[in-house]
Amino acid sequence: MKWTKRGALLGVALIVALPIAISDAASSDGTGGPRASLTLLVPGSAGGGYDSLARESQQALRSNGISGNIQVVNVPGASGTLGLEKIIEMQGQDNVALVVGSAMVGGVEITGSDATLDGVTPLLSLTTDFPVFALPSDSPYDNIDEFVAAWKKDPQGFPIGGGALGNIDHLAALQFAQAVGIDPKEVNYIAYSGGGEVLGAMLSNTVKVGVSGFSEIADQLEAGTVKPLAVASPADGPDFGMPSFASLGYDVVVPNWRGLVAPPGITDEQRNDLISMVEEMRHTEEWQQALDRQQWDEDVRTGDKFSEFIDDDIERTQDLLEGTL
Repeated sequence: MKWTKRGALLGVALIVALPIAISDAASSDGTGGPRASLTLLVPGSAGGGYDSLARESQQALRSNGISGNIQVVNVPGASGTLGLEKIIEMQGQDNVALVVGSAMVGGVEITGSDATLDGVTPLLSLTTDFPVFALPSDSPYDNIDEFVAAWKKDPQGFPIGGGALGNIDHLAALQFAQAVGIDPKEVNYIAYSGGGEVLGAMLSNTVKVGVSGFSEIADQLEAGTVKPLAVASPADGPDFGMPSFASLGYDVVVPNWRGLVAPPGITDEQRNDLISMVEEMRHTEEWQQALDRQQWDEDVRTGDKFSEFIDDDIERTQDLLEGTL
């Protein structure tokens, strides 16, 4: 596979300026608890999927008086693991939570981070969406079988563009390869910093296929700038206006889940209060509107069930990445 860890580690220097801002936002003594003040840490830049979840949550929590003062702080870098390191350092604080997801699981594996999801307090999963594979509008392939036949003949000649190494786009590309009998080590994956760059790579024919979240590419699909290949959702999943891999006979189902974790060292009572706040948020009109707007499926697991789910996802991700790093 053609890649280096250099791209995954870009942005490490950004963390230097962040500790003061974060410590101001989330006071170390947790006075008043999270219903008085809550900080949501985002392990990525503004505008991404993690950031969208945090800001939609901020709006729903604030509009319904569930917390008095909600701030969102972005901690980008190292495939999300800088944010993970930061929340682990905030041990015992009950007024801060970190947005996590499948990309975080892959990021830990890609970077070899000492900070892992074993070091936090899982709260709950919230949403799932699914990566979409799209072709340039002038691609010669009109269906998935034609694409697969050509790809299998020359895997290295078919660059696939998507997000950061280890994130859901990357994992979906590897699973697609496995499903059609291509060794994942042969996948020519090119990592970009966001959906805009992936789209640009498709339009310039730098890549043969792009992988992106549906909400990031929906406008281009509707305009015909790119054309859909398939979405990595279950056969009976949501309607994205295109076939799923599963419905076409390919075993490629890759949920892009997101949820929240708290620092280590909080009490069961503190954990349960944070979970209760988010459960209240889930039943607000603002949150339901966010689900529709973002094309998210609710996918809720709390406490220990969420912990078990994370452990299972770590195992699946390690198996998928084995031999490609």
